[in-house]
Amino acid sequence: MGDAVPVGEDDVAGAAAAAARAFADDGMFTFVFPDAAARPAKLDRFFRGAVRYGRLAGRALTTPERAGVAIWLPPGATGMSLVGMARAGMLAFPVTLGPGAFRRFAAYTSWLDGQRRALVPDPHWFLLALGVDPVWQRRGVGTTLLAPTLADADRRGLPAYLETTSEANVAWYQRVGFTVAREAVPDTAGPRTWLMLREVA
Repeated sequence: MGDAVPVGEDDVAGAAAAAARAFADDGMFTFVFPDAAARPAKLDRFFRGAVRYGRLAGRALTTPERAGVAIWLPPGATGMSLVGMARAGMLAFPVTLGPGAFRRFAAYTSWLDGQRRALVPDPHWFLLALGVDPVWQRRGVGTTLLAPTLADADRRGLPAYLETTSEANVAWYQRVGFTVAREAVPDTAGPRTWLMLREVA
């Protein structure tokens, strides 16, 4: 396996497919896409947009094998912008994902945004998504994909932040320096979520 490399336009489909497989049973996406038969195709559409957004508006890293992807939003631009979403082809999501799925996604991510603003009001790196293809898991891919941005955060004295709905992932993120800032369930609907912060080194 090679080092982390920036996602190019030719890598978007492969990186998105790896992420879609990684998140097939994730709590957020089983909530957003409860139909298991339809979920793989919708996840692929979603992650094509998310990966493209990351590479255009933040930082999207993969490996030469496209074994996974880390999508980061940079300090000062951790909120999704309409301009960036338009450039990434995400404005069609209400149609391509389906109106019900989009409503659930919008409600849950709105709650997440509020939690993040309260927990990390200062500039920070935001890990929008880290997904490693199941066939590549437990081989150091996730650590490789996180390393460049965590090193940047350390050099610049910046915190890093993420959200996960997988309790199993909490211990893994703790090994790379994150701690649980809050564990909560949305007031309206959505999965239990661990909000994690990596303090300034």
